[in-house]
Amino acid sequence: MRIGTHSRFTTLQYQQNKTQSGLNNVLAQMNGLKIQYGYQNSTIFNKTLALDFNINTLTQSKELATNALTFTKHTDTALSELTKSMDNFKTKLVQGANDIHSETSRLAIAKDLKAIRDHFLSISNTSVGGEFIFGGTATTKQPFNADGTYNGNGDTLSALLSSHNLMSYNITGKELFFGSDNDKNRVISTNIPKFNQSKLNPKIMDPLHPTGVSEEVHIKASDTLRDLVGDNDADPSNDPAEVFYITGRKPDGTAFKSKFSMNVAYTDKNQATTVQDLLDKIGREFGNTEVGKVVDVTLNEWGEIEIKDLTGGRSNIEFTMVSSSYQDPNNRDGVGTQNIDTLLNSGVKVNTYVQSPYLGTLTNNSITSVEDYNDHRIHTIPTTFRTHTNELAKTNTFLRDIFPAGVDSIRLSGTGANTALDTAGAAVNPVDFAINATTTVQDLMDQIKATYGANGNVDVQFSDGKIIVVDNNVSKKNPPDQDEKELPYIGSSSLVVSLTTRNGGNAINGFRNDYSVEFDRVGFSRNGAILTSNVSQVVRSTNEYATMETKLSEVAGVGLDGHTYNFEVKDVNGIEVKGEIRFSNGGSVFVIQSPAQMNGQNIAGIPIPILQANGNPPQVAGSATPADDVTYQQLADTLGIVLNLSNSNPGDLTNVFNAAANFNNPAEKLSYETMLGNAKRNVSIGLDVDGKLEIKDLNRVPTRMEFMLYDTRSKDYALDANGHITTNVAGHPALTFQANSAIVADDPHVNFFSQIDAMIEALEVGSYRPGGTSAYDSSMRNPGVQNALLVFDHLADHVNKIHTKNGSQGNAFSYSIERTETLIVQAKTLRSETIDTDFAEAYLQFSTLSLNYQAMLSTIGKISQLSLVNYL
Repeated sequence: MRIGTHSRFTTLQYQQNKTQSGLNNVLAQMNGLKIQYGYQNSTIFNKTLALDFNINTLTQSKELATNALTFTKHTDTALSELTKSMDNFKTKLVQGANDIHSETSRLAIAKDLKAIRDHFLSISNTSVGGEFIFGGTATTKQPFNADGTYNGNGDTLSALLSSHNLMSYNITGKELFFGSDNDKNRVISTNIPKFNQSKLNPKIMDPLHPTGVSEEVHIKASDTLRDLVGDNDADPSNDPAEVFYITGRKPDGTAFKSKFSMNVAYTDKNQATTVQDLLDKIGREFGNTEVGKVVDVTLNEWGEIEIKDLTGGRSNIEFTMVSSSYQDPNNRDGVGTQNIDTLLNSGVKVNTYVQSPYLGTLTNNSITSVEDYNDHRIHTIPTTFRTHTNELAKTNTFLRDIFPAGVDSIRLSGTGANTALDTAGAAVNPVDFAINATTTVQDLMDQIKATYGANGNVDVQFSDGKIIVVDNNVSKKNPPDQDEKELPYIGSSSLVVSLTTRNGGNAINGFRNDYSVEFDRVGFSRNGAILTSNVSQVVRSTNEYATMETKLSEVAGVGLDGHTYNFEVKDVNGIEVKGEIRFSNGGSVFVIQSPAQMNGQNIAGIPIPILQANGNPPQVAGSATPADDVTYQQLADTLGIVLNLSNSNPGDLTNVFNAAANFNNPAEKLSYETMLGNAKRNVSIGLDVDGKLEIKDLNRVPTRMEFMLYDTRSKDYALDANGHITTNVAGHPALTFQANSAIVADDPHVNFFSQIDAMIEALEVGSYRPGGTSAYDSSMRNPGVQNALLVFDHLADHVNKIHTKNGSQGNAFSYSIERTETLIVQAKTLRSETIDTDFAEAYLQFSTLSLNYQAMLSTIGKISQLSLVNYL
């Protein structure tokens, strides 16, 4: 084969280009990269892209983690300052808890505590870089108001550190200053101190010490029941049994009522019923057995009953109790009375254990005076006269401001006072005392004096809202050789004051049970435009506070079918409205009982279905909601219609209050929706941060509204054939909204600022125990300074838990940053190994290729010069 010049040239050119390309590639690698384009090596290119993505992701994660770590450090600084301030607060609180301070020094400590409290508030509103750290995700708005209410939310801020690694980094004000602790126990306490009556009144109760010195010694568990309830003579063997009436809620959330009698009389003190026996009985009513306890029932140092739920994390237990030796002659079950309202007119002493400044409903048309056990001259009308605005009456208070509008007279009947020393008076001829616009309490007192003491032998006094009638013809105890000044009045008195409220000659309810007797038939507390309840609505299964979407049955823990609740209100215009909410599986309804008409339309006695309303403006479904499906929002909607009733259009009233109404029909449906919508513009009803029902007047301060909602069978204490109050519909209330119940000393739930404010109030008013003041105001329900220490330790522990959580979050981000930095280094190393040039290898390759290229060029040059001349 002949090799021509063209073939040789082509071959040489190919080899030259190939070598030159190799040199160019090696020279290109000298910039640090093995390849310049993806097509040069797809494996290296793809692997490099993956590594670049990982490096970018890790770098971004590191930046996010660094920002989150900075946030947790700011939070840690705030929490550290909060903890330090709390230590200072407790030091001063302990100082104030010692009952050795004058009023001046006590108020000075309270002032210091207020300053620290303000510092707490400042810490809670800490902002960094324009972001409030305790506002949840609402970081641009100040989370706490001056009164401690929360504007933020409970949502967390999170950093996405990888596709499957989302970590939260903030502490919300909701979990820090509210929240709940499962390791804390609910503790409740009565708030009326109890003294050993034998030591307080030895002149009456102790036959061996007719002139003994009175001592204020608080009752102990080892004392006899007679020492607790008292006696009107020195004979311990003739005392009737005491009947106890209890309403409460068990640790599992089940409401209960109980009635039982206990012997007071004894001939051998060693065999007498003791207070411990009563405490054990109360424990059994809550569920204690001989082999296990669910609650601990004890007496505190002031003789008040204290009940502790032995299982942490539950907020259910409630308790109230009254007792009396009264035996109703008409009672078929033979234990006390079936209707607790009869105690008001029994003339028998009622012992009370819990008191609250709540105005109760009108329960009786008649009331009878009660003789004092320890001074037989004194007879007290057993109710506290209060105005419609819940203020203690004075002697110059108009009776129209005390009694309902329908009362136009009071009939005075009963028996007159002694006509001479221990000489019984006669039955009085009934006297009708007229009430007009200017009749005062003093006028009534003057009439009582004239009616029951015709011979001037009666004094009538007024103290703390109570009328006291004194029979001056009662003899003293008369043992031989005793100083008469030291002797008690133990003679008999015939005085019986019976008052009946009337309208047009007919008896009508005009008297209220005293504030220490009534349980849940009481009005919501009013503060400006807001009405609030005092009972938190707690979901039994979770111990969380109810929301507006929660079903009532989830809080009641029992079926609501057959339960009926009464409401007594004044609407937004001050118009009185009374009615019922009837829960039924066939469909729950509400019924107006009075007034008969509103805006010219008949409204009384017509069942109105409780419908499901959605949206704004509200749109309702046409069928009534079954009892166990009714939510708090539906309850609020129903109550809103009632509280805005006088503002309703007559046409809407006609369509809605129609026994034949069908709320699937457009006109009737629209009227129902219109009444709902109008109510929402005037009244706001919801659950506050503590799960308590709150009603707000949106247009008027102070509001004209008044509100009361209670089980219709609240007064009933009838025993069944087994000696128990029935557990069915007729038995006990399933829900409680406002109640004269035992004070909450501590609870798993936390409301930081509200509890701090209660501690400061306790010092300001000088309340060292539950209900430690005699004032008729909210301080009655203050847990007291001693319990404040228990609560504060709980708050401190709660804050420490959150502080620890923040520390763990910070540590998590620190570890994440360290780990991310390590991964970034590893990824960059892999990337370098994948695409970065090995300069030693590249230089050696370059040298080799360069030498080969030069040799090739030299060879080509020599070959190109060859000719036949060279072979000649």
